[in-house]
This record gives sequence, C-alpha cells and structure tokens, in this order.
Amino acid sequence: MKKQVEKMLQSSKRRGFTLVETAIALGMVAVMISSFVVVFGPAIQGINKSLSSKDADRLTNALELELGVLRNGETYATTFDKSFLWIQQSTQTSQNPVLVYQYRGNPDSVRTDGTLNPYPYNATNPGIPGKDYVIQTSVRRLKDAFHTSKIQAELAPGVLEGKVYYVKMTQLIYNASGEMVLGTPGTIKDLQPPNTDRASSAAYTDVVLPFRAEFYEVKPPLWSFVNTSWTVPAASETPILTKNMAVMR
Repeated sequence: MKKQVEKMLQSSKRRGFTLVETAIALGMVAVMISSFVVVFGPAIQGINKSLSSKDADRLTNALELELGVLRNGETYATTFDKSFLWIQQSTQTSQNPVLVYQYRGNPDSVRTDGTLNPYPYNATNPGIPGKDYVIQTSVRRLKDAFHTSKIQAELAPGVLEGKVYYVKMTQLIYNASGEMVLGTPGTIKDLQPPNTDRASSAAYTDVVLPFRAEFYEVKPPLWSFVNTSWTVPAASETPILTKNMAVMR
C-alpha cells in the first residue's frame, strides 16, 4: 500500500510545472521575442521601403512584353524598329519617356490596340475586383499621340493602382577591351568598336540590341503633373530597380 501511494505522489509531480519553472519559461520566451524584434525589425522595415521581387518582375516583364509586340494602330515596321526607337528616345523629357504603371481595366471594354479601357471609378459602387475590373500593367510613352489620351484616362484617380514608374533605357556596348559597358544615353551605336553611331534601326546591323533599364518612381503620380511639370531624373539620382535586358532583330 505504501509503495502504491509513493507511485501516485511521484506521478502527480510529473503532471505539471512548478510556479518557478513557469516563470523561468516565460522569461526565456520574452527574451527570444525581444531578440527577434531587435535583429529582424530593421530588416522588415527595409523590405517595406524597397521594391519587392514580385513588383520588380512585373515591371521588367511588362516592358519586355511591350517591346516585343506590335499593337493595332502603331506604325512601326517591326518590333525591333519599335524597340530601337523606344530605347533611343526614352532618356529625355523632350522626346518620349516611357512610363509603367497599373490601372483598373474593364474586361468588357477592349480598345482596338488590345488593351482594356479603364473601369470608371464610382465611390458608391467601386466594383468587384476580378469581376467588374481587372488590374492591368500598362507601358506607354509620353508625348506620343498613340498613348497620350490613354495615359490620361489610366492615371485618373480611382483608376490608377499603385505607383507610376519611369523607365530610362540606355544601350550596352563593347569597349576596346571587350567589356560590355553603358553607352551614351539617347544614342544607339554598333555593338563593337569603333561603336559607330546609328540614327535608325535600318542602319543598325547587329542582331541583338542589349540595354540597361533603370526604373524611377514618379511623384506625384498625377496626370496633371506628369503631363506638364515632370522631367526625367538627373543622372545623379539612384534608380529603384536596374536590369540588363536585350531585344532581338
């Protein structure tokens, strides 16, 4: 009988923690949480302030797609002619800077160029995403008659989704040492030395046209500002995203 009582007492002692053990465990958890906040807190803030990899892929993929397609109403002979001109003219405000952004598109209203007309904003009936409207990524050129009215409509309040980005595209060329380097903004040259200037795609004989795409945020993302006051960033400004790309003839 005595042995049975001793076993019961020992068993009851193993069923839980003492108050001291519980206090120690809580203290250890508190220390771990504090350490996590100290170590990972700044990193999380940094991620929130930077462009996510998903957004970066979206921007570069949209640009690559647009340079590789001829839309109904565009007057380029080939997609390479389009790419050549867009790269050449993208670096100056006075020419045709390229903008990338997202807007709410109406799936029931398609333009002749294949893009969606904007879904009109209505405060009392904002619409259901995926049903009434879909988010579209748009790549367009300022001061281009084919794009001007479309940009204005897509940057309207309640239609624009998120931020607007400017894309500066500069050709990459080989120098005398065989290294690929950044060319002169606004010009297209032969890939190989002596890197002769080529004013048109017809004069450019290389099969591939490599370039560097640099993305900058446009603030504020308003048509009234973009259309009248905005200018391309100075060379000293740092892009939020840089990627080396290429188009084929």
